Amino acid sequence: MKKTFAILFSVLLLLSLCACGASAKGQSARDAAYYVSAPAEAPMPEPEMDADEAAYGGFAVNTSGMKTDSLDAPTAEKPEVDPEKIIYSADATVETTEFEQTLEKLQALVQQVGGFIESSSINGSNYYSQARGYAGNRSANYTVRIPSARFSELMGSLSTLGNVPYTYTYTENITSRYYDVQARLTAYETQEQRLLEMMEKAETVSDIIAIEDRLTELRYQIESLQSTLNNWDRQVSYSTVNVNINEVTVFTPEAKLSYGQRLGLAVRNGLKSTAEFFSDFLLWFVEALPALVILAVLIVVVVIVIRKSAKKRRARKAAEREAK
Repeated sequence: MKKTFAILFSVLLLLSLCACGASAKGQSARDAAYYVSAPAEAPMPEPEMDADEAAYGGFAVNTSGMKTDSLDAPTAEKPEVDPEKIIYSADATVETTEFEQTLEKLQALVQQVGGFIESSSINGSNYYSQARGYAGNRSANYTVRIPSARFSELMGSLSTLGNVPYTYTYTENITSRYYDVQARLTAYETQEQRLLEMMEKAETVSDIIAIEDRLTELRYQIESLQSTLNNWDRQVSYSTVNVNINEVTVFTPEAKLSYGQRLGLAVRNGLKSTAEFFSDFLLWFVEALPALVILAVLIVVVVIVIRKSAKKRRARKAAEREAK
């Protein structure tokens, strides 16, 4: 029984293997028949490459979201660098023998270079001193603001006003500080915009109050930084020059003098000073003569009174001695 069952199982297994082989051969035959019977398609033409693909070896470049300035113009200029922020200032002294004319020339020169006079003052001779005969040397101080581009032109033109014995020019480079403040200002403005957006979405009163407090602080800081930048911009755009104009009778020597020349100049200055002293003293004496006469009369009267008083005191003492 077992032998018979084994024989039947072997026969069934053999038949199943033969059926699988036949089906595989049938499928292969059908596939081959399909590829043979199907019409041959013409090969598809390769797409033409545009100039950009050809330049990059056949690979297209996606430039939809990219700036193509560097591709279209290989020699494009580099972005400009932030300009330096430099403040120019100067002090100068001008000697002149024609005081009024020099002041007019200075005002015309300032207008010529496109500047303006910020402040001015004139000191020295007045009607009282002139009436007394004093040769008052006047002076004037001017603070002028001029475009920085014309700074050198103005400094070079001061010699047309008179003798210039002293000039001092100084610069202050505030580039790093300027752009640091500018960056802080931009950051604060960005924070302000974000807070305004948050304000629109705030739902509770406490959130609104907190945002308003922060906005108040930010706006104060923004105004302070903006004021600093505006002040620096004015100083950078317009240079400041302090001009001191002195009225003199003799210009200060510009060249280096020898010892003999210095000695001669000292003698002349000494004689001139002595003559001016006695001249001023004579003027003072003539002016004070009435007061001196009155003072002398008072002194004489006081002396006479003192002498009479002393004489009476001596006579009284002598009478007392005789009585004793």
